[in-house]
Amino acid sequence: MAERIEGKSVKVWRIVQAPALFERGKSLGVLVVWLATLAAWQAGHAAQEPRVAVEVVRQMPLLSRLELSGTVTARRLSQLSAEVPGSVAAVHHDAGAEVAAGDVLVELDRRLEEIAREQTVAQIADAEAQLADAHRRLGIAEDLAKRSHGPQNAVDTIKTEIAVRRAAVERLKAERLASEERLIRHQIKAPFSGAISRKLTEVGQWVVPGTSVAELVELEGLRIDLPVPQQYYTRIKEGVDISLAFDALPEATFPARVDAIVPVSDPNARTFTLRVVPLNAGIEIAPGMSARATISLRTGAEGLVVSRDALLRQPDGRITAWVVEPNGDGHLVRERRVEIGLSFDGMTEIRSGLKLGDRVVVRGNEALSEGQTVELAS
Repeated sequence: MAERIEGKSVKVWRIVQAPALFERGKSLGVLVVWLATLAAWQAGHAAQEPRVAVEVVRQMPLLSRLELSGTVTARRLSQLSAEVPGSVAAVHHDAGAEVAAGDVLVELDRRLEEIAREQTVAQIADAEAQLADAHRRLGIAEDLAKRSHGPQNAVDTIKTEIAVRRAAVERLKAERLASEERLIRHQIKAPFSGAISRKLTEVGQWVVPGTSVAELVELEGLRIDLPVPQQYYTRIKEGVDISLAFDALPEATFPARVDAIVPVSDPNARTFTLRVVPLNAGIEIAPGMSARATISLRTGAEGLVVSRDALLRQPDGRITAWVVEPNGDGHLVRERRVEIGLSFDGMTEIRSGLKLGDRVVVRGNEALSEGQTVELAS
């Protein structure tokens, strides 16, 4: 006959009345069978002890997490426009094209300006010829005046004529320079490297100064503009921990740094703008994309914390953790109800339910029961 002794987590079978079995003529084989059964049960019970990983409740500075939504912006975005009137002769790049600084984007018809320049060049040649003739006549008049064969006022008149003609030459040369500059400005070039975000003109269109022909956005040095509630203005400083996530890159997060704090952004919403820059180079993002930022701010206080994996949310709303306690040569678990506070960097503040130095289960805690014996993972 066997007698079962039950505890909270241990069940032990004890063979009793073994002498009576023998007295009733039972064979030794029956006892062997009972002993084998007991050994098999004990081996199976030992194998059922779950292996769990634990960590120690510790104290550390508490951080609060500020989560914000923002937009990727470019350092430079320019509406490129014509500086001279003219008909569009060529558009070299479509929207989406990447260009380098100095690349020609749009060309205006230059023919009329080239003709005007040639006319100015011809006028300069004529004016210089007349100036040279005036110098020749001045030499003759001065020679005659020295020999009293000509009046002095004739010399003065020619000198005045020379001054006028010299001024005319200079004016025509300035007109030629202006014409050459206008010819240069018939080409609309990229002022910096970037991408054409919008093409705003087509061949044959007449444009005047101020007419936008393309929109150019710089792709280097992208930053994220984040509207921040005003109560955080004094708490956000250079060096705070910032993590960025993008809808276009859902599987990754990127560290960032503070680039600038714009004191007044939207007085109606009581927010200011925080500009941050990703530390990783070459992230495939573009201006206009949405971004999410998580900022860790020091609270100035310390508290007890555990890994988020140590906490279990129960269907009735309770939050619990399994605490490992020594039990002879082994370990057993006890369920504790806890009250939590701030969460940051995978850690959660414990306001009640645990004490400093408690060992809590962080892996293998999904199916434990009160008082169950466990094996600690090394």
